[in-house]
Amino acid sequence: MKIIITAGGTGGHIMPALAIAHAIRERLPDAEILFVGTDRGMEERLARQQGLEFKAIRALGIKGKSAANALRSFAVNMRAFLAALRIVRTYRPQWVIGTGGYVTGMVVLAGYFLGCRLAIQEQNSVAGLTNRILSRIVEKIFIAFPDSRQVFPPGKTVLTGNPVRKEIAQGKGTGDKLLILGGSLGASSINHACTGALALLHGESAAPAGIHQTGRADFSRVKEAYKDLGLDVAVSDFIDDMAGVYEQACLAVCRCGGLTLSELSRTGVPAIMVPYPYATDNHQMENARYVASKGGGWIIPDDCLTPERLALEIRSRLSDSRGLETAASNISAICLGDGAEKIAREITGV
Repeated sequence: MKIIITAGGTGGHIMPALAIAHAIRERLPDAEILFVGTDRGMEERLARQQGLEFKAIRALGIKGKSAANALRSFAVNMRAFLAALRIVRTYRPQWVIGTGGYVTGMVVLAGYFLGCRLAIQEQNSVAGLTNRILSRIVEKIFIAFPDSRQVFPPGKTVLTGNPVRKEIAQGKGTGDKLLILGGSLGASSINHACTGALALLHGESAAPAGIHQTGRADFSRVKEAYKDLGLDVAVSDFIDDMAGVYEQACLAVCRCGGLTLSELSRTGVPAIMVPYPYATDNHQMENARYVASKGGGWIIPDDCLTPERLALEIRSRLSDSRGLETAASNISAICLGDGAEKIAREITGV
């Protein structure tokens, strides 16, 4: 079986694509998989690390751009579509699977014109523009969150959860540390509130041991703040081994991208969720509301996030061991991170 998997732009699109590729190869070791991504992102490096063949296409977004820039993007994307046609015609896959990003649109559309079977995967509770458009022509739509807005045709939509990396093992919050995810690019409001909150808890002799991913911009400031307080917090600008980190955690403070929440769901770590307020279509708030409605976490809106408010939340959650255990079971039961195996089964029939 020959398959093209396409994704671009951000880790939130790329990592699910790689997880799907890995799950397919576990079921069909002889499957030939080509990863098609952008020419300016991280996907080539990550795909080649996984032993995947890679082809690059240059594509640009159109949404929210001025008329002049939208016209330029249209011209670039027409060339991208022609490049995608050449790739698909040469490779002749049975399936083309897209997990998001503008390059996905070009490649899946090329697959449509060349008679391939088509699938897309949506990571968030609010579908992105590309996937909303492609849903009209694909055969399968794999979603992580229930389609409460009924954006996708129900007859071809499958609720699978998100594809999560194999090394992120299923578990249930067995650690004892506070995990703070400021994001790979950083989330200054979370970084600021957490250092302040742990300082307040330290004054009460109630500060937990922690692990804090800050992003590059705030790394030095956050590390120095914890050092001055003498707190037991391991600080990194970026964490490569997230699997090992999740095993140590009992509670997280984080943004609410679909992939982050899915990894927490897979590992059974409940979360104090701070949705990014400028996310497209407010999808992070919608993601968080779903998890909170199932009892797997608690929401603090970004504009309400203060050291005092966060300290109160951390204190109340960590002091209630039974409630924390219930929340761990609840977020695990949502199965947001079980998508890779389910999608591979749908695609391969094995």
